[in-house]
Amino acid sequence: MTDNNDNIYCANPDCRVSETGRCIEGLELEACAQYGNEPAIDEEVAEGNEINDSKFVSLPSSDAMNLDGASRLLRKGMSRVVAVLGPSDSGKTSLIASIYELFQLSPIEEFSFAGSQTLHAFEMSCHDARSASRRSEPHTGRTPYGQVSFYHLQVAHSLNMQHTALLLADRAGEQYLSAASDIDIVDEFHEVHRSDVLTVLVDGERLLDNSERHNIISDTKMMLQGLMDGGGLVRSKHLAVCLTKFDAVSASPHCERALSDFNGLKDYVEHIFEQFFDVIKVFHLAASPKSTAFARGDGVSLLLRFWLGPLPASQIEKTDKLEFQRPFTRLRPLSESEEHS
Repeated sequence: MTDNNDNIYCANPDCRVSETGRCIEGLELEACAQYGNEPAIDEEVAEGNEINDSKFVSLPSSDAMNLDGASRLLRKGMSRVVAVLGPSDSGKTSLIASIYELFQLSPIEEFSFAGSQTLHAFEMSCHDARSASRRSEPHTGRTPYGQVSFYHLQVAHSLNMQHTALLLADRAGEQYLSAASDIDIVDEFHEVHRSDVLTVLVDGERLLDNSERHNIISDTKMMLQGLMDGGGLVRSKHLAVCLTKFDAVSASPHCERALSDFNGLKDYVEHIFEQFFDVIKVFHLAASPKSTAFARGDGVSLLLRFWLGPLPASQIEKTDKLEFQRPFTRLRPLSESEEHS
């Protein structure tokens, strides 16, 4: 074959071998039967003839959902919204991808996979951590800056087979951090206002770094403070505080110090933000471990059970009946039925 990439072909129209030099199926180029062949041309399209629409099936999008798509899904039945918060590289995408991959292997605890409307989004988040990506080590891309997106999992409980739509909200960590300096932006965090469970991720690797450990603690505190000051923590919710990359933490000589820092952060959160949460619970996660000491998704099953567990009814504050000193102010208008009785 010629070295000129413009002359490298593949019969699969979705393959970008001429741009990437890699087979879309993850095969060696010599082993791919379609490599080196030009894509077939539909003669009807080439001649400009009208094509019978009955030949095609319209499929729904399987990309991550936007707000409108998530809202439509929430109106269809039982659901649970989880907002995953944390600075960049704290492990949000790795956590979401690990749940999807664990469901591909087997049920997770008492929960079974019952479908998804965002399968392509899940596959994209998992690709760079697989051998098919040909990376020397697993990698997970950053969440792009912009609007929030939602990953959907339909989950069935093994005892009663009751289905719950689990929506995992994913937004760039920089946007949550910006709430510390601009509380007005909290109005745009619809996933935080609507969430049943807030999940805050604390990067374990940064806790091990002397130059970063104080910054990660400070960033987490300021992020939650900004959400509170901006009115984002107004509903009674559950809160999960998660130490990510626990495989790196447990293997480090600074493990005890990192755990002490994390526990100190947990105590701070419980003291300052307790009024906004019915339950605050901590988790240690190794969603995408780099060593064989931990299985992929270690600790994730406990977090999933927390996400899908029963939520107590929000406490409704009863306001005292207003008492007025002047008799005139205690008068109330009669209804139309009372006027004619």
